[in-house]
Amino acid sequence: MDPADYARHLYGDIRPTRCPFTDQELAALERTGELLVYVPAKITAGEMCRRWEFQSNVDFAADRLIRFAMAAEDHWFVTAASHTPELMYRSAVAAKRAFEDDGLHGMDVRRWLAFAATYRLRFSKLPDQCYWTFLLSGSYDRSGVSIIGFDANGTVSHHGWMKDFKAKFVGSRYVVLPPRIEVTTETESLPRAYRGAGRSGREADMD
Repeated sequence: MDPADYARHLYGDIRPTRCPFTDQELAALERTGELLVYVPAKITAGEMCRRWEFQSNVDFAADRLIRFAMAAEDHWFVTAASHTPELMYRSAVAAKRAFEDDGLHGMDVRRWLAFAATYRLRFSKLPDQCYWTFLLSGSYDRSGVSIIGFDANGTVSHHGWMKDFKAKFVGSRYVVLPPRIEVTTETESLPRAYRGAGRSGREADMD
């Protein structure tokens, strides 16, 4: 599906920003087992839940302790199209370090909701059912981290948790932000980050 058509299918009559991933990068997503996800600027978590009819155990508008990433700007990202999160039995601290070593970011509430809706659109089922996912690019209160997932009834369940906690039912999901603001002759060859690829594709590096 064309990125603009996908965005309108998910969000309705909007004018999404142009996708900054190249045609070659998009064509490779099937091979790498990844999904392209779009998050419009300023859309709230509550609006996303209502649009996609996600029932939730929390009122995102009322919970002022949740902090979001890149809330004021449109952004596209790529993430693994896996049914369950990875890095199970690894704490949020360890998972964030592992992702940062590869030049990757983490989810926040809005990214995760957009991912869940995209995953359901693609596979006709919900991800992260009865598993928790650390939201490594958001935060909860001053030093906490959000964990989120769908419970057995398909309800979005969110809680603030401890960053050094680990369990066999809690994992993390990475986010690849595009290595360019727009696709131009000068930027199209910039390498994107990949899980497990090490330093290649980092947003900044040193020779």
